[in-house]
Amino acid sequence: MHNWFYKLNQTAEHDDFNMFGIDFSWLKRHKKDTYCLMNIASHIPNCPQVPDGKELYILSWFFEPFGDLWFLDLYQRNPRAQFVVITDMKPNDLTALDRVKFFEIIHHQTWFEGIHLMNQRPKKIDLSARKFKISSLSSRLNEFKFYVTAKLHSKQHPETFYTWNRGFDLKHNDGFVFESHGLYHSDQLLQLSDFLKHNTINAEHFKNTPLDGCYFAHPAYINSVINSVNETQSLSQTPEFGRLPGPYITEKTWKPLFAGNAILFTGQAGLKNQLESWGFVFDYVWAQDYDGSFNDNQRLEVILAQINWILEIPTVDLAKMAQSSVEHNLELAWSGKLEKQFTQHNLQTVQEIKEYVGL
Repeated sequence: MHNWFYKLNQTAEHDDFNMFGIDFSWLKRHKKDTYCLMNIASHIPNCPQVPDGKELYILSWFFEPFGDLWFLDLYQRNPRAQFVVITDMKPNDLTALDRVKFFEIIHHQTWFEGIHLMNQRPKKIDLSARKFKISSLSSRLNEFKFYVTAKLHSKQHPETFYTWNRGFDLKHNDGFVFESHGLYHSDQLLQLSDFLKHNTINAEHFKNTPLDGCYFAHPAYINSVINSVNETQSLSQTPEFGRLPGPYITEKTWKPLFAGNAILFTGQAGLKNQLESWGFVFDYVWAQDYDGSFNDNQRLEVILAQINWILEIPTVDLAKMAQSSVEHNLELAWSGKLEKQFTQHNLQTVQEIKEYVGL
């Protein structure tokens, strides 16, 4: 497996403490009463057990979403401890916890390296020549991925490309997402849950499937005008935690930008805003203001309504609406400017972490 696509938990006792090109070896000089666990995958059974009773916990999330229940449990079991959270997400309701200090490290060079090595830059983008209006790729149909796939499937539109594998899947305690909320678009799709659960499209049969690594040589990207970015996590708040750290961004977002797609934002709130802060442009005609809403039900309703709108517009018109933004974003993605920007940010953040933990 390529070194840019593995998920790894490391503690401060580990010999190799270099996380995705970011040197954290200095954390080995931590105080005796400190525990450090990097790149937490808290929903995986073999996630290392974190001991109780330490004065300081240094925790990070990079390739995995923030584990809200996992973190709250650890936080509540250690009422005197201080917590340092290092991730590439925004803190949101972590700021409400008085014993948490948040630091942002941007690790996306990892994804960029994989995309550069596994693909060639598109030479020319002509969206009007593409076969599909919108594409949606999913493995497990959890969270918003269920609703987007169900919407496209219910339309049976010849200019859509969608896949799912392993069916409908509840993740963590997100069953509340699949309850009826009195909202027309999402509630209408719940009737498809049994069908999507028991019928699969085996996406792994496709050559260079984007469900494996950083390839975008797939019709869902290179032959679609718009890609629905079905991120690993799309929920922005949970009943137990409140507003989750976010937005969570992976190769699912980066591949359509590098491949030359317009984007329908179906991840956590703030995904569009985060990309714009790095210089990307999304001058599309379809609605995007929902990106700022932390109310998942309301945000989802707008997304589903926009899919209806997109499917009614001729492909050539969609292409005209998105062409300039796609060209700008393609140039920025491949330019190397972002990697330099991220590196500079990380150097400053690492110094701030060192000063905070007293190293």
